[in-house]
Amino acid sequence: MKLKSLLVISSIFVLSAKTGVFAQQSDNEPKNMVKLNVLPLISGKFAFEYERMIKERITVGGTVSFRPSKGLPFLSTIRDVVDNDDLNEFLDGFKSGNFSITPEARFYTSKRGPFRGFYVAPYLKYANYSLKAPLNYDLELSAGGQTLKESGSIPVKGNLNAYTAGFSIGFNFRLMDNLHLDWRLIGPGYGFAKGTLSGQKKLSADEQQQVRQELDDIKDALSDLPVSVKMNYEVHGEGVDVKVSNSPWAGIRSGLSIGYRF
Repeated sequence: MKLKSLLVISSIFVLSAKTGVFAQQSDNEPKNMVKLNVLPLISGKFAFEYERMIKERITVGGTVSFRPSKGLPFLSTIRDVVDNDDLNEFLDGFKSGNFSITPEARFYTSKRGPFRGFYVAPYLKYANYSLKAPLNYDLELSAGGQTLKESGSIPVKGNLNAYTAGFSIGFNFRLMDNLHLDWRLIGPGYGFAKGTLSGQKKLSADEQQQVRQELDDIKDALSDLPVSVKMNYEVHGEGVDVKVSNSPWAGIRSGLSIGYRF
């Protein structure tokens, strides 16, 4: 009986010691990771990520990204999708920069713990877009029985704010030591956007009428997009004011990031 009791006590002691060692190892594991998403670099965008372990298979973190103001990336593809001459002419001179911040939580399914294997990551995203483009218009003038054509342009600029929510799925691979490869397969998101643009230029009554026609064509083209944009505008003698109000907004996150765990 004494021998049996001794064996039970010894087993409990060994199990407790192992549990303590495992817990100590878990406590000593690096809980932070910083990453650079190399995929957006193709379009001139920089994205930096941070991730911190809060439980065995759960992490929280976020992404900060920015893109200097320049022409639209993949413009030829966008032109094919839009297929509208007036809107495409507007996009040709379009320049945009953006800044975004995206907090997220990650739930890993692998028994090997965080920063390893498949994950699901719900997220929220705020993005600010700086917009700048020339609004071109053509004007026909009659003089001495002849019709003359005159071209004009209004420099339009402003900002658009977008708010979306969604979830991502992906895999995190350990390459060596503390070096990781994070492959975000896809991350659809949906929300809304709003913003204002304006352009200042002295306009005659005839010019105002022609500018309204150009904006009408652009408005119709935007409303025909898969995610329609709600646009209203006002044309006056000093220029134009454009407002985008609570329009549906969608996006897809993806990424291929090099990470360092510490």
